[in-house]
Amino acid sequence: MFVVGRRGKRRVKALNYLTSFLSAAITVICLVASFRIISLQSTVTLAIFNVLFIALPFQLNGSFSRKMCLLALGNLTGFCWNYVFNSFAKVGTESFGKIFLDVYAVFFPFLSSIWIVSIWALTLSFLHRNVNRRGDRP
Repeated sequence: MFVVGRRGKRRVKALNYLTSFLSAAITVICLVASFRIISLQSTVTLAIFNVLFIALPFQLNGSFSRKMCLLALGNLTGFCWNYVFNSFAKVGTESFGKIFLDVYAVFFPFLSSIWIVSIWALTLSFLHRNVNRRGDRP
């Protein structure tokens, strides 16, 4: 086991604060960029993801900075996913007409659930509690 002195503990604590702050900044930037670049629909999707992420996985084990990094990863994934599908909707509308937007509006919640479930699964695997056969924590 490593022995960390006071100076090392302060550095680790400062690094955790910095990581948490940068992750929160990435989350806010993704929300604002989603509203300005993509659409209100994708911003609402990201906001719902953030509320559910804070309500559910934040109750699991793990450091605050790790949870914030996973939240930022989820927001970056959601932003990229929504950007790609918004571009797909624009191209589909140009190619097939306005009826494509109706089809896209119906399937958008299902397409959004794909990345949300994937990020939650990754979060649960990163934040799970290790338990051996006797039920003791290692």
